[in-house]
Amino acid sequence: MNIQGISGASAWFDVAKKTGTFSTTAPAQTSTPARSSDTASISGAARDRLMREIASQSARSAPATAAPFSTSSPALASFDTDKGSVELNIDDYFSASPQKPIAELPPLLMPSQRNIDALSTHVSNVFPKFLSDHGISSAPASISYDSMGQAVFPADYPYTDQLKKALDETPSMARKLMAVVGMTDAKNALDEGVKFQREYTDAQSPNALGAVIAKYGSLLSGQSSASPVSLLFSEDGHMRNTSNV
Repeated sequence: MNIQGISGASAWFDVAKKTGTFSTTAPAQTSTPARSSDTASISGAARDRLMREIASQSARSAPATAAPFSTSSPALASFDTDKGSVELNIDDYFSASPQKPIAELPPLLMPSQRNIDALSTHVSNVFPKFLSDHGISSAPASISYDSMGQAVFPADYPYTDQLKKALDETPSMARKLMAVVGMTDAKNALDEGVKFQREYTDAQSPNALGAVIAKYGSLLSGQSSASPVSLLFSEDGHMRNTSNV
C-alpha cells in the first residue's frame, strides 16, 4: 500500500538504515559472536529510544474491549517525522489538495507510537461523522488490507459496498486508515528488530548465534514475521485500537 508516496514498512526501514537507526544486514557466523557495527545493529541512542517506545507501548496497551480513543484531539498535532518533530494539520497532510500547498515533499511520518496514537485518535474522532455523512448506519468490526492495498471487511458486514464507495470518494480518509495500518506494521517490524538485537547480543556461542539468525530469518531478509494489522472499531465508528490478526 502506498502512503504519501511511501510503500509499506520497507520505506521506513530505508529511512532508518540511511540514518543509521537500523540495519537488517545478516551477520556471518563466526567462532565467536560478532560485535562490530557492520553486522545487524542498532545505534545505541536509537536502540534506547526504541526500547523506551516498547516499554511505553506495553504500559499503555489495552485489550480489544478497551474504551474508544478520546474524542478531544484536534486535526493539528505534533508528529515525529524524518525532519524532526513537526506540527501538522492531519486533514491537509492527507488531502490531495491541501489548503496550503508547499513546493517540497511533505515530511515523512515515522512509525512511532506517538504518531500511531495521534492519528488513531483523529480517525476515531472523525470516522463516526464520516459514516453518518455517507448514510452508513454502523462501522465494520474491523478493517484490514490485502497485499494489493485493498480494504478488507468482515464477511458479515452489511455495508461493505457503501463503505468501499465512500472511501473511494474520500481518498483522504482512506489514506488516514492506511497510514495507521502502515505505521503500526512498520513499528511492529522495528520492535521485532530490537528483539533480534537483544537476543543476538546475548548469544554466547556459534550455535546460539545460528539459532537467533534462523529465528529472525524473515526479518533479516527484509520481511516481518508479525501478523497483518487490523483496525478495530466500535459499532458507532470509534476506533478502539489496532490488532495483529
